[in-house]
Amino acid sequence: MEKQPKLTLLKKRKRKSSTTLAAASEPKTLKIGTPETTIKAKTVSETKNKTVKQKKNATKITDDIKTMEDAFKKYPVLQDNELISKFRKVPLNNNQKGRIRQAINLQLKDSSAQLIPDIIHGKIQAILKRSKDLTDSEIRRVRILYNMLTTSVQKVIQKSDTESESVEPKTVSKEKKKKEKKVKVKVEGDLDEKENKEKKEQLVNKPRGPKRYVVFVGNLPLDIDKEKIMDHFSEINEQIKDVRLPKPLEGRKSAIAFIELSNEPSYEIALSKHHSMMGNKRINVLYTAQQNSKISKAEAKSKSAKLIALQKSGKLLGSVPLNKKRSQRRKKMKAAQAREAAASA
Repeated sequence: MEKQPKLTLLKKRKRKSSTTLAAASEPKTLKIGTPETTIKAKTVSETKNKTVKQKKNATKITDDIKTMEDAFKKYPVLQDNELISKFRKVPLNNNQKGRIRQAINLQLKDSSAQLIPDIIHGKIQAILKRSKDLTDSEIRRVRILYNMLTTSVQKVIQKSDTESESVEPKTVSKEKKKKEKKVKVKVEGDLDEKENKEKKEQLVNKPRGPKRYVVFVGNLPLDIDKEKIMDHFSEINEQIKDVRLPKPLEGRKSAIAFIELSNEPSYEIALSKHHSMMGNKRINVLYTAQQNSKISKAEAKSKSAKLIALQKSGKLLGSVPLNKKRSQRRKKMKAAQAREAAASA
């Protein structure tokens, strides 16, 4: 007889827990204009704008490539029969192929498929311009880069075909939405016509130039010239717009330069040359803010520090992680030898 009330109590507890869960799971009714809804709307719009900008930057470079004929015009290396004959003469093992591919893939890590053909083509041109009589190791490297270029171009063409098929129905719906938004703005707008005109005039008068990619190069030798800089940045010669060499001040032991580049991937490759050797000098390649820009000195310093950290971790195009560099391995070996010597003594 004592067991029956216990069962009834358990049932009551279950009912209570179900009611609390139902109350917790009910969605909050938010009014339009509340801070929570505005924050959500902002985050959605910001993420959409970022993705649109990234797609535009990537498609600007490979808009011309829609067929293999366009690829042959942009990258004439693909039709170079002399190079192909050289490839066939030089033997290539699977072991050599794997090592070279691994090194190139590390440099192309975290880069979009649409930017890769331009980067690979720059690497091929750099090797070919370096010397007319190529060694066997250079020919092997060019061969693998050539194969990678053909596959990357084919991927870009396939993407452009699929995008062109899916864009046509979307454009109609977007135009309708834009028209509906314009009607809503006209009906719901509380601002006067004069204020709208003033705002439009301010937006029109604002100077909006194209985005510039400029790099500061420091600790250069005093006898530096444009040819030496172009040789050092041979991978991105085609993307270099201008090289400025200001006169060094009296008493200075090093010179500086400013290199302007055409696009973002070449800018990243240039930054990956930070702490590379030019003769006896270890040069600095850093981010620079434009004159009369809104960016403060503190912001510029923090941005350059972030880019250096990305370069050290191997996340910039053309950069290799510090852990995989020969100099770092030697340092570790020396430290281990010193520890062993200290322990034995």
